[in-house]
Amino acid sequence: MHIFAFRNARTWFAATLLTLAASIAPAQADTVQITYSPAGQTGPNTAAICAGASVCDYGMENFSAWTGSSTFTSYFDDAGAGTHNTLDGSTFVGTYTAGRNTTTGNGGEWVKQPQNIYGGVTGPYPELYGPKALGGGSGTASYGLALSAAGVPGVNYFGVWISALDAYNNLTIYDGQNVIAQFNAATLQAQLGSCPASAYCGNPTLGEKGADNGELFAYVNVFDLDGYITNVVFSDDGATGFESTNDAVAYINTVHSVGTVLGAQNVGEPGTLAIFGVALIGLGLVRRRQASLGSALPLG
Repeated sequence: MHIFAFRNARTWFAATLLTLAASIAPAQADTVQITYSPAGQTGPNTAAICAGASVCDYGMENFSAWTGSSTFTSYFDDAGAGTHNTLDGSTFVGTYTAGRNTTTGNGGEWVKQPQNIYGGVTGPYPELYGPKALGGGSGTASYGLALSAAGVPGVNYFGVWISALDAYNNLTIYDGQNVIAQFNAATLQAQLGSCPASAYCGNPTLGEKGADNGELFAYVNVFDLDGYITNVVFSDDGATGFESTNDAVAYINTVHSVGTVLGAQNVGEPGTLAIFGVALIGLGLVRRRQASLGSALPLG
């Protein structure tokens, strides 16, 4: 084939792939906003979250029934009066599961702790130890939360109180197999300011008020503005602990973010990137294969 004809054929092939990609590519990644609540708040501001909504069902988990086992099922209804509302007939179910390389129980990496200066609001709380905190190991300790809802389309809000905040405390948010948001505590630390000057320094709970004033305590909110949250992965890859509790979920039919915005944490759709990658190879613009997001949820 003549070189000119070959180049034309290659260009036509790439253009055809781009057209095909545009017609079959998945929708854009969910629009997600991560915010933090005012200092001292240890749970979601449901009045503000539900404002203007005709349907707003929510619930919260405080881990009072968790025994420290490697799996735990929550219905987000055990945190007391005013912390759950399912008047629209909804049911929320969350399944917590330790990561493949994360042990549980006394001395493990994912453990149940009694309320103390570092965590817990009204009782025990889960703590995830980074591997370097337990003998200098490597890798990532993690546990996952799989979410489902009945009676409403899905979960479009997730909240969590993160206490004694450490830079290696991470959250990865999924809609199906797609990563839609990532949270790293170091970003929040930078925005909240340093201790002891920041209003977020020190444990704000009754009985522990002001304790551990060298660390930050904040309630973090994740709003999916046009999709649903199906999985949350908690992880730590440092020499620190990840203390959290009061995990909250909600469906709001007119969802809007509440709190101080930490940032829109969008992540590209892996399917879209893969399809367009093939088209770019056809144009000769991509010289090496790029790894796409994993198809399975990465529990370390």
